[in-house]
Amino acid sequence: MTTNYWLNEIKYFYPVIKYAIPFLLATTVVLLGLSSPFQAFTGPRLDPVPPSQKVAHSIHCSGCHGFDETKLALVDKAGNDVNIYDDWHTSMMALSSHDPFWRATLAHEVNLFPSQKSAIETTCLKCHAPLGSIQAHLSGLPYSYDIMLGDSLGLDGVSCGSCHQQKSDGLGSFHNGNIQIDTNRIMFGPYPNPFQGPMQLYVGFEPVFSDHIYSSGVCAGCHTLITNTLDETGTPTGNHFVEQATYHEWVNSIYSLQGKQCQSCHLPFIEDSVVIATDFQVLKKRYPFGLHQFFGANTAMLRMMKDHQEVLGIKPVPTEEAWNQSITNNRLSLGRAGTVEITSILVQDDTLYLDLVVKNKAGHKLPSGYPSRVAWLQLVLKDDISDDTIYANGLIQADGHIGGRDLPYEPHHQISLSEDDVQIYEMVMGDVHGDLTTRLNAASAPLKDNRLLPVGFRKNHAVYDTTAIWGEALQDAQYDTESQQGQDKIQYHIALNGRKGLANLDITLRYHTFPSRWVKDLFEHDSLSQVAQFKSMYQGYEVFDEVIYALSVDDIQLFNTGFNTPVYSDDIRLFPNPVQGRKLTVQIENNRWQDLTYSISDLNGRVLQAGKVDKEITLQEKIKPGLYFIAFNDQTRFISMIPFTVL
Repeated sequence: MTTNYWLNEIKYFYPVIKYAIPFLLATTVVLLGLSSPFQAFTGPRLDPVPPSQKVAHSIHCSGCHGFDETKLALVDKAGNDVNIYDDWHTSMMALSSHDPFWRATLAHEVNLFPSQKSAIETTCLKCHAPLGSIQAHLSGLPYSYDIMLGDSLGLDGVSCGSCHQQKSDGLGSFHNGNIQIDTNRIMFGPYPNPFQGPMQLYVGFEPVFSDHIYSSGVCAGCHTLITNTLDETGTPTGNHFVEQATYHEWVNSIYSLQGKQCQSCHLPFIEDSVVIATDFQVLKKRYPFGLHQFFGANTAMLRMMKDHQEVLGIKPVPTEEAWNQSITNNRLSLGRAGTVEITSILVQDDTLYLDLVVKNKAGHKLPSGYPSRVAWLQLVLKDDISDDTIYANGLIQADGHIGGRDLPYEPHHQISLSEDDVQIYEMVMGDVHGDLTTRLNAASAPLKDNRLLPVGFRKNHAVYDTTAIWGEALQDAQYDTESQQGQDKIQYHIALNGRKGLANLDITLRYHTFPSRWVKDLFEHDSLSQVAQFKSMYQGYEVFDEVIYALSVDDIQLFNTGFNTPVYSDDIRLFPNPVQGRKLTVQIENNRWQDLTYSISDLNGRVLQAGKVDKEITLQEKIKPGLYFIAFNDQTRFISMIPFTVL
């Protein structure tokens, strides 16, 4: 027989050699109670999922995808534990059914609209307790909040099967929690040629490769929520309200065109290859590996549930380290969501003029999701010597309210003329009468939605109806709806009231999950047990906000520059501005001018540096942190003067 014959024979039997033999050896060893080099069983071992049950509880998955004491599996290159079960267990996904804010909100909605109790609970439970809801539906049984409280599948939150059992058919087209799972007891995974034996033996499910698990469509079912509008009596009006369309916001962004999926940020992939299960030492490492910590932004709720985990019945109880890691990861994720840039600082006529650009770095609106969430700009200008506050805009007060925030809501601003003009990025819900409401099922249309748009957002996109801009932002050209840059431009006029000398400016883009103005209405119904429980946990969270981005400028000179208002030219750009170093890049459109010269002056008009314009100007050491002006001239005339800041 030829060599090719034996090669073909080996190729034919390769799957048996690679998978079946180790599996049979390990199974035999388990049955005999022996030890084996193939074994690394460290997690719990339960009986397989009963045949009547079409979904799997996370505890069935933890046996092979949990912590490995041998440190052979589910560790990165440095030996750090990255096991799937523990990372997921302290995420908002795992804790979705324990969330006390959600529980209180659900109770409040049902209390206001008792005739719609079944419909409201059914919709909410599809996303917050999906596997319990699905299994009940498949069994022809009703499913309610009270049933969920005694159902381990429901209390499992958004667990493994909620994603890994979703079919590829129609992915991305479903909403309101109507996710489509494969009822043939299949678990879809991202790696080809899965080792099927252990999952079939210990869980009763078959692992199958399908790369649709990497698709944002897996997230669409729950992150597109459209509700029926109810009037005061609880009667449907026939209108619908888009409570959240995070998936559609991603669709209406540059990231969907680039193929950058939700998982890229929320389950970030590490560079290391990882053995993904603890069953067999012969398993090869897999790449890429996504961390199942579900990076998000809700640090407040994670901390609240950590402090009240026993009352909320969270089991198994996570370690302190696991909680802290999850909170830290969410804070890191939030810190990557946006930036603030200063494009101009100018003092004229006892007023400091400040131009800011706020950029959205997320793949959806910022903030996104449930409408309670707000982001806003906070500016504080202090005297450099006395540290007295000269100006404060957007400070959060002791009761949790944002200072200067108007009733019923703060309008969108193109120019902030006083401390009371606070730029708040939010979606504000209106009821059937056009009045503000915080009740989801009463919402009829947004009164305002100026949340920061994702890069690539288009008003002529097919999903604009679910991602629309509402309110004053529609009339703000600087909100940048046309340029698709995912940013907002705003100018501040800060009255100095005769102040001279130097001042320091701190700017922060801030975020709050459940601000006090939102929960005020909720707490008026604290006779409801779920509301009372959340209210007891809320103390101190009135002022629990997070910083998305922070920027400081020191030693701003508070007197007139001595120049007339600078002449700007759109043909000349400086960047970065502010300068964080010694390099200033000059960009001139179409090289329009030849032999340009420049001069850099301080606020007193003293020329500190001059020369011929090149693509890059190196700032001399005598140019310290502060505000300066760079003037451009050609051989015959003055061209432009642009302010810039050195940090």
